[in-house]
Amino acid sequence: MLVWLQRIAAILTVSLLSLEMMSIGAVHLGMVPANIPSYVWPSLQPFWSDRNPNFGMWHPANGHFNHVKACYNLVYRTNRFGARDIERALRAKKSRTVVLGDSFVEGFGLARNDRVTERLEAETGTPHLNFGTSGGFGLTQAYILYKTLAKRFDHDRVMLFLLPDNDFDDDDPRAAERRDDRRFAPYFYKTNGDFHLRYRNRDREQPQKAARRARNRAFRSILRSFSYAANVLDYLKHSIMHQRSIHHKAIPSTIGYSGYHDFTPVQAERLEHVISRLMEETKGKMVTLVVIPRPNDLARAKGNDPTPLLVTLRQLTALHPNLRIIDLLPDFLGSSIEDGLFNTCDGHWSPAGAVLATQAILRRE
Repeated sequence: MLVWLQRIAAILTVSLLSLEMMSIGAVHLGMVPANIPSYVWPSLQPFWSDRNPNFGMWHPANGHFNHVKACYNLVYRTNRFGARDIERALRAKKSRTVVLGDSFVEGFGLARNDRVTERLEAETGTPHLNFGTSGGFGLTQAYILYKTLAKRFDHDRVMLFLLPDNDFDDDDPRAAERRDDRRFAPYFYKTNGDFHLRYRNRDREQPQKAARRARNRAFRSILRSFSYAANVLDYLKHSIMHQRSIHHKAIPSTIGYSGYHDFTPVQAERLEHVISRLMEETKGKMVTLVVIPRPNDLARAKGNDPTPLLVTLRQLTALHPNLRIIDLLPDFLGSSIEDGLFNTCDGHWSPAGAVLATQAILRRE
């Protein structure tokens, strides 16, 4: 019996070592753009989780996260409000801008000073308070974040970033149902011709479920901090989930999904509703909506013809005089990951991409 146990242990050890060696090779040869182990004991508190009772996805207060991939090695830190930003006072005598959005605003894969918010602050002298977060964060969540958190900070302008590549799906409760998404998040459901705010997966067992997920994430975080194989498997899992998401797009496209084109009438109505609610909440402040293209959007662009998304957004500006649209598509048109504007290991802005976005915004502000 002991001999058999020893043999099984030896086989498992060799198998795990082989998997680890193959994973190391796959990552460093560029075959799999997975994270790289940091070999630093991680914080057991997840950096991104559905922790906020109002808008779901958010960071821990005074948290940190070591983010290591093939093209960067960074440490993210949050302030006492959970924002990836320096400490900001609630009260201020000078002009300030609140900035809302997802991973591109948060600066996924960027050092803090390389982000658009810090560059805008340096160029204008106006503090830009960064309330961006990764993790499938849609415009409905951004609106509620503004209403329940960001609005508490003195400011006179708001900047909202829209990522058409995933924001229509992130905001669509039917898309979440098709994906069997079990996350806690708010959605505007259309019923009887109007939109009503409801939360998915808010139930009496939610605290217990969240605690179980937190324990599982902590265990996986330890594995990813010390194992290439764990990161490769995590990457493959999320790739499969992403492919499922593309398969379940409301309007699938044979030439590559683009949120500038492939949204449904209901998704467009929901976008209009969320932005209108935000405009009401800002009470007359100037709001700038910045639209972010991805390479697949650039591939679908045709000359100077306005996209269906831009046509929809221009109709909103007619209803809301304080709303300004800045579409970055013309500025990024003709660029690609090879041009160095997007990180090769995850597709978010590189420092050069953030510089281009900043310059485009400054030209039109």
